Amino acid sequence: MSESNQDKSIKGYGFKKTIESILDYSKNQKYIKDYYIGYACGMPGYKEKSQFKAAYLIEFSDNIKWVLFTTTTIRDRVKEQYWEALNIKTIDKSIKAAFIIYPDEISDRERRLAEAKNKKIQSKNEYATVEGIISQDQLSNTIEEYALKNAIRGSALAKKGTAFENKIAFIISNPFNIEKWRTNDENKSGVHYVVFLEIIKMLHLQASDVVSIAATCDASVIGSLPSGGKPKTDVLVTVESKDNMFVFYTISCKRSENERVAVHEYSADEFSRVLDPNNKKLKQLLNHFQECGGPVKFGVENGKKLQDALAPYIEKLSLWALGGYGGGGNEKQCAKYIITYSSTKRKYSFHSTRDYYNELIARDTHGHFGTPFTWTYPSKKFKTKIQLKCELLTD
Repeated sequence: MSESNQDKSIKGYGFKKTIESILDYSKNQKYIKDYYIGYACGMPGYKEKSQFKAAYLIEFSDNIKWVLFTTTTIRDRVKEQYWEALNIKTIDKSIKAAFIIYPDEISDRERRLAEAKNKKIQSKNEYATVEGIISQDQLSNTIEEYALKNAIRGSALAKKGTAFENKIAFIISNPFNIEKWRTNDENKSGVHYVVFLEIIKMLHLQASDVVSIAATCDASVIGSLPSGGKPKTDVLVTVESKDNMFVFYTISCKRSENERVAVHEYSADEFSRVLDPNNKKLKQLLNHFQECGGPVKFGVENGKKLQDALAPYIEKLSLWALGGYGGGGNEKQCAKYIITYSSTKRKYSFHSTRDYYNELIARDTHGHFGTPFTWTYPSKKFKTKIQLKCELLTD
């Protein structure tokens, strides 16, 4: 075997192990019931029982099955995989979809080829027997979307938010990513490795300085606020350095299908307490807004008064709303960084909390009362809480 073919074999093996890591994660999250490595079947009436093969078969709780094929180069075997998929779905009617999966860290040229090919499939410009040619990250999202498709909207949104937190913790802690980052070996594969590198860049970590990285979104580890509320930190990252020091990094995770996302929910009295407990006029206006529930009923004149009252506290309000600063949480509960994901654009963004605030201010994102937030009330909490939403930055 030539060296280039050997490298290709090593890459292919490593890539399949990372796919199994994603499937293990999906099974642990109960998105899939189970998966099987090396699926094979044969056409009824013929002696050969393993003529058609797929790298993986996954099964959902509704007994629907998908098959997955893997490739590290789009030019290799795609038509062969079309043939395999056609026959597999003909033989087993419970297999409703087939996907060809490529690595997240594929070369730019190969990525363009994959995306162009997939676009032809999705737009029906080209006949294919697979439902898509997608990356590792897209595979994870596609499995999750199918698993949650029958959940009621409120439940699904809550589950997707929690799922995003779990996914970020999984990516940061994944040993395949840490090994590839540490060795810089092109023959090794990562899991959502492009996202991992963006997180590493955001946290300003250097492989030469790091012994280990661990991440958790376990609420019992992060803890509750003194008030009993949920802290802004969704993912707590612990980094051990080579000088035996442990450094903590705190991340807030925001995912939405919309351009704006809810970031804050507290009573008017709590707004007043954090911003300035001695400002009676501000407290009165905040409580009046809470009673009204929105800017329209609150009125233009009151809106102008609240804008003037809030003017000295815009930065304080924003850093509390985005990161929890000033609200009573400890250093592990205030989020220093924010990761967002737009489900419609399928795009991530990575910011420090202060940079996120600065970007919102710079963009003039049409908030209420001179703030970067739109003001409303959370569902079923009219007259008891104020909810703030801000733009979901994706670039």
